[in-house]
Amino acid sequence: MKEIVGIWVTWNLNIWDRPEDFLKKRLTKNPTYPFREVSPNNFAVEIRDWRLQFGYLTAIFGLVTVCSWYFIFGYFDEYFFLVTLSSLVTCLYLIGCFRQPRKLVLNSESLEYLWYKGDELLYHGHYHNVYLRLAGQSTGSCIYYKLVIRGYKIEGQDLCRATKNKEKLVKFGKRLAAKLNLNFFDYEDSSSNHAIRHYCPPATNGKTSSTARSIQSAA
Repeated sequence: MKEIVGIWVTWNLNIWDRPEDFLKKRLTKNPTYPFREVSPNNFAVEIRDWRLQFGYLTAIFGLVTVCSWYFIFGYFDEYFFLVTLSSLVTCLYLIGCFRQPRKLVLNSESLEYLWYKGDELLYHGHYHNVYLRLAGQSTGSCIYYKLVIRGYKIEGQDLCRATKNKEKLVKFGKRLAAKLNLNFFDYEDSSSNHAIRHYCPPATNGKTSSTARSIQSAA
């Protein structure tokens, strides 16, 4: 079964279930959530951008609005036509840009990662450039935290909704980072919760290595 990251999958839209509890359930079922182990030391996750869902929803809303307007008033004026046309073009643009799923593949042994758009390899990089992090946003006197995956040349994703329970997210984030052999960073720049396993390697000649080719075949 594929694990897909996106607003409808990694986010729990049930407001009665706390984000940290939802994340705990997912990690209990799959210790490398949202990644799946496709082969020994190779992990993959498929990512759907939230803008794709936004494009679909906006298109559906626009069609319903157009049909309702015509049913009620029996005509389209020039202003309404231009607004509808621009909305449709925007929706088609979003759907076209983000229709193909992105895929992130990790090799925790060779310390390399691959970033795909559909079947096209967009970037092949070293492990230190992809990481888990606690992201925070201040709202009044409170800070709300989310566990996120970020990296160079990849489209970062949130793994849960925002919560004030920082300690739980740090615990889950460090556990997941250990399973995937990734770096983990706390919200603060200077923190004892950082778990740094990898640093920038010496420069190479830029050729695709045999380990990178093995990752591609495993993915």
